[in-house]
Amino acid sequence: MNSIENHDGRESGHSLFSLDVWSCIAQQLSLSERELQISQGVFDDKKESVIAQELGISPHTAHTHLERLYHKLRVNSRVELIVRLAECHLWLCQDPDSPVPPICHRHNSGDCPFCS
Repeated sequence: MNSIENHDGRESGHSLFSLDVWSCIAQQLSLSERELQISQGVFDDKKESVIAQELGISPHTAHTHLERLYHKLRVNSRVELIVRLAECHLWLCQDPDSPVPPICHRHNSGDCPFCS
């Protein structure tokens, strides 16, 4: 996967997860494509105005999407949204039926004291 860089040359935070993992997170949380894009922008610590510009929508529309996303996921802030996304990822990593690989390299061998 190609990493997306921020304007200052740093890799985007949302590149921490592959596109397939983001897709699984979106499915698990019932996120629309736009809600996923807004979530990734927040994950990258982008301001609403930057997210809006990158998505070709007005800042007001980006704000509305973000407020509705907060309500949908029962969070109250950008930090809580990021934590919710990370929690979902960890849950998917532990679900044996999930296509998301375990986060622990010792999980499959049964040697991880935290994965049992």
